Amino acid sequence: MLIGAIAVLLSAAPWFAQGFADNGLRLGSEFAWRFTFLIYFLAIIAGPMARLMPSAALRRLCEERRQLIWGFCASFAVYLFGLLLPNLLLPAGPDNEGLTGGMMIFAVFGSALVGIIAFAARRDVAQILGEKARATILGVGLSTFWLTYSLSGLSHINGPHRPDLFYGTSLVFMIVALLLRFADCMAAKIRGRREYI
Repeated sequence: MLIGAIAVLLSAAPWFAQGFADNGLRLGSEFAWRFTFLIYFLAIIAGPMARLMPSAALRRLCEERRQLIWGFCASFAVYLFGLLLPNLLLPAGPDNEGLTGGMMIFAVFGSALVGIIAFAARRDVAQILGEKARATILGVGLSTFWLTYSLSGLSHINGPHRPDLFYGTSLVFMIVALLLRFADCMAAKIRGRREYI
């Protein structure tokens, strides 16, 4: 709840600074995108970090990762709303192409995906679907966002965009998250082998 509220405040801040105009609305959705990325990063590294470097603070973070996943879903919903808002409210013109079919598909797909992730993060879903199916759904959903953030970072580094430190940093963070998850899997296999020796 708190994470979603912070995302709303970050989205609304540029509206007040620049006015309820195209630039303020688009800057607000960009703030939400960047904040959502940070929450996502914390959610996917919480478990591996807690298992690889046991400490009280990391254990608490790992215990709260379900809340982080729900916070990520809420803040992504805020981002989607901020993305659609200028196209819904402002008149179509040279700076605003209006609501396009591609944008609607992205919004529907993104909403459905975060809804599925939020559902799969619930504890009681394992009783309905089984733990393996729940973990697979959650893993595939979160991996989709890993790919989204990574490709977004790559496209801003290689494409004809203005230089922006965030996208290079986000790509590095996604690589770090992937390496942490691989290290966690390797450590689990090594611990498993030791138990049998």
